[in-house]
Amino acid sequence: MVGLQFRLGIACGAALFAVAGSATAQQDDTQEKVVADEVITIVAHRQPRELSEVAGTVSVISADELARDLVLNANDLVRYEMGVELDDTSSRFGHSGFRIRGIGGNRTAIVVDQVALADRFAVGSFSDTGRGLLDLGLANRVEILRGPASTLYGSDALGGVVAIETLSADDVLYGANRGTRVRLGASTDAQRGYGRVATAWSGGDHSVLIAGAAQYREELDAAAATTHDPQRIRQTGALLKWQTYTDKGTWQLSFDALRERRETEVLHSLGSGRQASTTALSGDDERYEWRAILRFRSEPNWLSERGEWRLYVQEALTQQNSFEERGVLAEPLSIYRGFRYDYDSYGLAADLETDFAVGDMRHRLGYGFELSRAEVWDERDAWQWNQVQQTATNVLLGETFPLRDFPRSQIDEVGLYLHDEMRLWRDGPSLSPGLRYERYALRTQQDSLFAERYPNSDVTDLTHDAWLPKLGLLWPLTDNAEWFAQYARGYRAPPFADVNVGLYYPQFRVLAIANPDLKPERGYTFETGLRWRSHQARASLTAFHNRYSDFIESRAALGFDPQRGLLIFQSINRDKVVVEGLEASWERDWTARWSSELWLQYLRSEDKNSGEPVASVSPPSMLAAVSYAPPSMNWESRWVMRAQRGQKQLFNADEEALFAAPGYATFDWLMQWYLSPDLQLGAGLFNLTDKTYWQPAQVNGYPASDPVVPLLSQSGRHLRLTLDVRF
Repeated sequence: MVGLQFRLGIACGAALFAVAGSATAQQDDTQEKVVADEVITIVAHRQPRELSEVAGTVSVISADELARDLVLNANDLVRYEMGVELDDTSSRFGHSGFRIRGIGGNRTAIVVDQVALADRFAVGSFSDTGRGLLDLGLANRVEILRGPASTLYGSDALGGVVAIETLSADDVLYGANRGTRVRLGASTDAQRGYGRVATAWSGGDHSVLIAGAAQYREELDAAAATTHDPQRIRQTGALLKWQTYTDKGTWQLSFDALRERRETEVLHSLGSGRQASTTALSGDDERYEWRAILRFRSEPNWLSERGEWRLYVQEALTQQNSFEERGVLAEPLSIYRGFRYDYDSYGLAADLETDFAVGDMRHRLGYGFELSRAEVWDERDAWQWNQVQQTATNVLLGETFPLRDFPRSQIDEVGLYLHDEMRLWRDGPSLSPGLRYERYALRTQQDSLFAERYPNSDVTDLTHDAWLPKLGLLWPLTDNAEWFAQYARGYRAPPFADVNVGLYYPQFRVLAIANPDLKPERGYTFETGLRWRSHQARASLTAFHNRYSDFIESRAALGFDPQRGLLIFQSINRDKVVVEGLEASWERDWTARWSSELWLQYLRSEDKNSGEPVASVSPPSMLAAVSYAPPSMNWESRWVMRAQRGQKQLFNADEEALFAAPGYATFDWLMQWYLSPDLQLGAGLFNLTDKTYWQPAQVNGYPASDPVVPLLSQSGRHLRLTLDVRF
């Protein structure tokens, strides 16, 4: 640990010397200031900022970059993002969020149009809600904030934030009054087809956008799999936005909806483990989401110079059905399992900002609040049919159905934040302290079904308060370079299903009990870095040390209770986890035709309880790219190499060897043809060497012998085509 911190300090010091020397030499040569074009970000302060004004690490993926990288889904989005991975550990249910610097799942916030998506909920092998919406391709811009961000985003931003902005009328208008954009795509990795149509009108102070997207795909072409799970996935979505300008500000009303259906035939696990006697297993899964958001961006007034107010309501509904045949038993069985999960939420929020000066010290004071309420419940049902006796029962593995895994619950959250940016003197450093008060209240509702199934289960209401500070420092070194450092605290409230859990398998003598003393998870980060840019090049070096405490382990085994004669499970807090590392990037335009990129990442982790590395933290990785565009600029070619070191061998609590993803290097070739200002054709040949490899985040925690591991391997060589048209 000390050795790594020493190396981080030496690396930052060396980079500081190099950046300062380079900038000084450049000014000496030109005798004038050279200021590079800046990228605007919103996620870091909830207000527009240039990246050079942010004391932290942010990636901005524009609409042009989404098209250039041939992005059709969430996995494509982070394909070339160092330190960001997709949590997708199932061959049936889809992704569950993003993993940032090794922290993922519900610990990383996903906000769409500044409204947080519903968290993932999973129980057992047949119920997993995943997290939807993004795969539709209605996104126009994505920003990724790395590290704890609870001061501005509250609970669930422990690992960072992925902020998505959907299309607006201004993105589609072609000329003064109307416009249409069409995007089509196809890929051979999953026989994938994709389409999006967006059209917009503008007249006077009003504008309207209507957009629709659809995607179809089959099972992924997992390179290591000899047996695939046949699967069909159909997604459809719609987006409607109305916007009007007034003297007081801009009003925007939006509505978006998603429907996804997955039909899966599960073959990989037949005849092994719990499916030893299973001869057929299939799933029919559906997910619906809709949201309505009213946003008001105010003109300067007595309350703020800039501001946005939001009123929203959203619903996410998951329905999953599993059908199983156990045909090799002496008395064959047909088994049905059903799962429903309903999440409704609504809230009011505001993000405001005011500029003022005290003497020579200039301030940008940000302040805001968020009030939200969520109502959530689930229900599982099951029956089995004895084909010999011709009888049915709703008792399966000792559980009587229908049942709930937790009582109907209501979650109220209140967040108030204050954030200042103080320029200490002209052209001098900026200090940015921030503080948030967060209150989380979990209330159980009257639930006759839960009480009937678990009459001896203790349920509890829970209230937590937290103060979440941050402190940033940004010091300009030259017009083109700055050093930054920040300290931030993260927070995640105990999930409802961990506080009040219902699980009882009499057949296996297993009981899960509630934990009213469950503590919130907390994160503490220190980050420092250097950034430098010119018209021809950009470079950055970042070092970070993240410490997390009281991680929640869901349904951990506590041991055998001799009084009750049961094996007891309970969600508990674990000790500290440390994740630290280095991130470096360098981009250079060598000539008007040639350019290159290089990204490096080194991560190190340690579970303080066991002294072992954390399985969810990926090994060091790199990305290198070379681009060429002719003087005509009517086409572009890129060659991209990604490489990652193999994972170290890890073991689970039973000393069983976990699957360790081997190291790999892959090569992609991407092309763009700009046939006219309104017509763009893209093509990509991915994994040119047909390498068999795994993304560590997607095989985290699986035993080496698990039959699902081959299915989670990445696709072999495949081709992708896209077409973008504007008129």
